[in-house]
Amino acid sequence: MRADVLAKLYKMQSHEENGSFVERHYLSKGSDRPDSGAIYYFLGNKEKALFHQIDCDEYWAYVAGADLEVWLIVKGKLTKKVLGVGDGKEPLLYIPKGTIFGAKHFANAEDGTFISCITVPRFDYQGWRLIGQDEVERICPEVKNFADE
Repeated sequence: MRADVLAKLYKMQSHEENGSFVERHYLSKGSDRPDSGAIYYFLGNKEKALFHQIDCDEYWAYVAGADLEVWLIVKGKLTKKVLGVGDGKEPLLYIPKGTIFGAKHFANAEDGTFISCITVPRFDYQGWRLIGQDEVERICPEVKNFADE
């Protein structure tokens, strides 16, 4: 099934970092912040997940659609991973808390990407920060071409 069809099926809402999402589950054992949370996330083939940072660990699991290039910045160093299935790709990507990251499709993508995201503990907007391109480039100059490609 195409990723864009899945996005319509689950009636997703726009997300501030681009793309769309719907929360599917969270687990709480009585604490103020639930222990974990899960969403479905869709990034259309012309969209980029803007650079952001969160205060929890996150797992991205590929479900359907085009491969997705994830740009991760840890201690000022850039690493690129490809979320997908096949040689050199990862169907599951772990993103440690505090990592600055963004994502985009390759130029020839004909579909968006549908993924499941699991956070530990549950995602909270108070621990989320969108990071502008200028700030990201000061931290890691290698990301200068993120917007261009």
